Amino acid sequence: GGGKAAGDDRPLGDVTRLEVRVGKIVKVWKHPEAEKLWCEEIEIGEEGGPRQIASGLVGFVPEEGMMNARVLVLANLKARALVGFQSHGMVLCAKSQDGTKVELVRPPEGAKIGELVKWPGHEGEPEPQLNPKKKAFEQIQPLFKTDENKTALYNGTPFMTSAGPCTCDSIVNGSIS
Repeated sequence: GGGKAAGDDRPLGDVTRLEVRVGKIVKVWKHPEAEKLWCEEIEIGEEGGPRQIASGLVGFVPEEGMMNARVLVLANLKARALVGFQSHGMVLCAKSQDGTKVELVRPPEGAKIGELVKWPGHEGEPEPQLNPKKKAFEQIQPLFKTDENKTALYNGTPFMTSAGPCTCDSIVNGSIS
């Protein structure tokens, strides 16, 4: 590759650019000014402690469904303010085809907090931070689905951890974002 940094020649829509980590929600509260937003602290195994992330899941996932939940975090998004709350990533969720149901995508029990989710057959290290102007996630996301077994897939390949694939509770043939 003519002296370029490793990975620079990957297509923009290469799923390995994404840093998806196994996390656990250790604190959750309602955003004081936005009724649809949960504010969370999510442990993803980083030295600096839990990440603060906001998710528009009020009305879909109750507070007790969020607290202590094991989740998948898209961790290399640029931080952005959601109604004044700095959100450092995104919790991945499955959405039913009719849009009435949204569920957390869950790592299996044995997956370690902070573990990097992989897609077998797709090799590469995640980017340190996705460039929001390049919209890599927006290119990859349409290929994120759940199948008839509620397994999370990228273009037919399961979201895998050391303990097996990631799933949702009940949504089949849904989208993931």
